[in-house]
Amino acid sequence: MKKILLILSLLCFYLNLFAQHRDSENLAKKLEWDDSKLNILVDTRIDLQADFQDGKLEDRTFRGNALKIWLVGDITPNIHYRVRQRFNKTQTPLRDNYSTATDQAWISFDIDSKWTITAGKQAVQFGTFEYDYSGADVYLPTMIYNDLDDSKTGVNAAYRFAGQIINLQIVNSDAPQFADNAYKNKAMAINVLWVGSLLEGKVKTRWAYGAFQHSESKFYNWITLGTQLNIKKFTTELDYYIGDRNMDYSSIVNDANLGERYVKDQSASINIKYDFGKWKPSVKTVWNERYDKDFRSDAYQSKGIEAVMECYPFTNKVTKDLRFHAAYMYSRTNFKGEFADISNCNTQTLLVGTRWIFKAK
Repeated sequence: MKKILLILSLLCFYLNLFAQHRDSENLAKKLEWDDSKLNILVDTRIDLQADFQDGKLEDRTFRGNALKIWLVGDITPNIHYRVRQRFNKTQTPLRDNYSTATDQAWISFDIDSKWTITAGKQAVQFGTFEYDYSGADVYLPTMIYNDLDDSKTGVNAAYRFAGQIINLQIVNSDAPQFADNAYKNKAMAINVLWVGSLLEGKVKTRWAYGAFQHSESKFYNWITLGTQLNIKKFTTELDYYIGDRNMDYSSIVNDANLGERYVKDQSASINIKYDFGKWKPSVKTVWNERYDKDFRSDAYQSKGIEAVMECYPFTNKVTKDLRFHAAYMYSRTNFKGEFADISNCNTQTLLVGTRWIFKAK
């Protein structure tokens, strides 16, 4: 009798293993063949770019400004995931156990029609519309957009009501610009973001507040405000950032011994766009200011303007996201305080290129 029970137990054990293996194979097949569960996207931008400084040609070269692979899908109607990996960004150092080239690696759960919980490496919930754009769609960025550590691991809760979304996010705050090196493995950040829609979508908002832990008792605070106005085919975006952080800006002021400084940074931009259909022109102005709290004075200010023409010549579903673009950018940096003896710097950039995002599977 004991032998029979032993044989039956072993048989049940192996049948259970087989069932698990079969379920795993079924899931693998679903992920492999069901496009709703696995979508592979290739995202790239290539430019011929020429840069001038004070009227002198500094470089002229073809540049790969973006090369990303997206893995996107729905595991169930209420469970979604996304992985985005860059291939033109340094793969190290590892932070929160992810490469810095891994922009996103998250899974989200729709609890009901109002609540969504997202866990994993994700975009930090800063405000502004500029921040919400993919880097492949930004030509002249603000100083803050250009060097924010914008992807961290944590959890976000989104609540939807009356066309509004409130996000509450807790993520690691281990970025060198925020966390003291001795405290980086314990530092956390909290962010609140209002994604709003008012007047039937004519006014949209991306307003946020973030507190990033520097040490046990010190936090760096950030306010990021973005307001978008939509009037027929015109779109105007007004963005503003202000906050504290630690930055090494020695390359800007040509001082190799400067090291990390405690600064208050501000940036603002106005972006005006018009949609002609296939043709989409835009004009953007930016303003930046860096105040060095250690020196107790401004380090520098910069202003810039860009003019861009984008063309989307195709309407086919497969090629509708293929675009061609041409852009001109000008910026001027005025040095102040400890760096007042540095000559002001004028830079110009001309570029033409193409950007496409297409579904590889």
